Amino acid sequence: MREGLAAKFIFVYRPATGVKRYIIKGKLHTLLLGVCLLGLQWANAQVKFYTQVNESTIQFPQTFQVQYVIEGSRSVQNFKIPEFADFRVEGTFDYQNTTSIQAQTRQLLESYTKIVILSPRRSGRFTIPGAIAVVDGKKLRSAPVKVLVQRTGLSSVNTGNEEVDIESATELQPGEDVTEEIHKNFFLRTEVNKTSCYVGEPIMAVYKAYSRLSTTAQVVKRPSLNGFSVIEMVDGYDNKQEVEVYKGNAYYVNIIRKVQLIPLQEGNFTLDPAEVEGLIHFRKKDVASGSWVPADYPVSVRSQPVELDIKSLPPANQPNHFAGAVGNFNIAVHAPTTTIRQGDLVKIKVIVSGTGNLTLLTAPVVKWPRGVDTADPAVKEDVNKYVYPLSGSKEFEYSFAAPDTGNCTIPAVEFPYYDPDRKEYKTAMSEPVTMHIIAAVSKAETAERNAVLVQGNQTGIPRHMYFFAAIVLGIAGWVFYQSWQLRKAKQLAKQAPPKEEIALPPVQPEINADEWLVIAREALQQSDKKLFCQEIQKALWKMIAQKCQVSPSALNKQNIAGALTAQAVPADTIQSLVSILNECEWALYTPGEQVDDMKRIFYETRTLLQQLQQV
Repeated sequence: MREGLAAKFIFVYRPATGVKRYIIKGKLHTLLLGVCLLGLQWANAQVKFYTQVNESTIQFPQTFQVQYVIEGSRSVQNFKIPEFADFRVEGTFDYQNTTSIQAQTRQLLESYTKIVILSPRRSGRFTIPGAIAVVDGKKLRSAPVKVLVQRTGLSSVNTGNEEVDIESATELQPGEDVTEEIHKNFFLRTEVNKTSCYVGEPIMAVYKAYSRLSTTAQVVKRPSLNGFSVIEMVDGYDNKQEVEVYKGNAYYVNIIRKVQLIPLQEGNFTLDPAEVEGLIHFRKKDVASGSWVPADYPVSVRSQPVELDIKSLPPANQPNHFAGAVGNFNIAVHAPTTTIRQGDLVKIKVIVSGTGNLTLLTAPVVKWPRGVDTADPAVKEDVNKYVYPLSGSKEFEYSFAAPDTGNCTIPAVEFPYYDPDRKEYKTAMSEPVTMHIIAAVSKAETAERNAVLVQGNQTGIPRHMYFFAAIVLGIAGWVFYQSWQLRKAKQLAKQAPPKEEIALPPVQPEINADEWLVIAREALQQSDKKLFCQEIQKALWKMIAQKCQVSPSALNKQNIAGALTAQAVPADTIQSLVSILNECEWALYTPGEQVDDMKRIFYETRTLLQQLQQV
């Protein structure tokens, strides 16, 4: 273009002064164009330092991820994360000097990322402060980001200040509708952190039971989650209750299931509901006597189904060899640091780390050098399933025989993935790895080493053969000694007169009821209702199991009457035992319920243990 402009102005007919003026003007345009192009190149190479969160709305007290990203520079020093007054730092990790490929321009982009996992201390609107770093010799600060923390979280929240009014909620006043009271005070909810996402993008789902009533219930149907890869976020589901405020009321909450779901295909999906059955223990006032009497109502509740819209990943700018990775990842290749000889077994580790659908990642494409022949890699995962989204690493270990001598270079490995936060494809890149392979050990060197092993041995017998011979002699001597002792024992047995064996009746172990109830007595003195009831139950079940000669796990309240009757236990003793078990169960599993007379239960249990021992 510059030559065209010059030719145009040179060949136009003008007086001499005009020709000179036009030539200068053309060169000035060319100079301005060059300055503009340089400015564009500088803008493309400009360093970017920004703060990014994976979610702008966080459910209390769930963890979330903050990323501090520096793009366009490899010189990053003195990186300092800020103080987080309103959050707890659960963990930090960084990707130093990583290389990725921009999907639009296919240009290499150097970046440094510091990731911080935070959990909120309370609900409200907060500002995530920026980080500070020295980039290319200049001190930079990233911009802050605002987030909203909501207390209607995806897990039970122990407020510590709220109390659930069980007593008033379980008292049925005249004219109150039982069905309506149950509907308001006992229900299930399914909570998800998003209802629309891409294939491969994790979703967190929590099934919870809310109750303000005295309830004895059990889960009869856990949801099946077809169409998703399911990662459990809880090791074991127990009966531990927390308190959560929902729509202004405090409830006891139990987690039924808490999972991360990774969609496997696009489409509209419905999460199956959970189902719980049980008894609601109300109290009604008797009109005649004016006292409160128990009234149990069976109940079966289900959570509402949740609709999810799963979108396919965008086809535009999708990189080659893309295999469905969704999240934020880094890749590294590790080679042996020891000396490698020709023919040695070499193990190369390709490690993909980051956050996202780690469990579904497949091995990246590696361009192996000529002469290298590998089998399928051994795969190992190190994933933290307790945080959302999944974080950790996945390792692919390849093994092959070292090829010819010289330098063997594994080119940079590319790992394409989709970043749902930035809504764009990225490609992480490793550094190339070069291994220096030296010649294998020659036969002459091997012979020399063998000669050293037998040096000083005049007979030419390897030294380890002597140790082997000593072991054989020792074993032979031990076998001879045992045979001699056996023959001697048989001879003595023939000479001795036979002894008459007397069969003894089985001895029933004596039970000291006070020893079995030591902890229960201490709980009685300290008015510890929960511990007292647990120890009373434990002592009774232990005695029943011993009396019936079965394991405690094989017994329940439905079959103990028959089992004890078979052992000739009187009916009134069985009735007293079942009554105490029911009282303790009511006190343990009905929040707000108190044991009427702990001292009476203690002495009745002591008497029962003694009676059962004597039967």
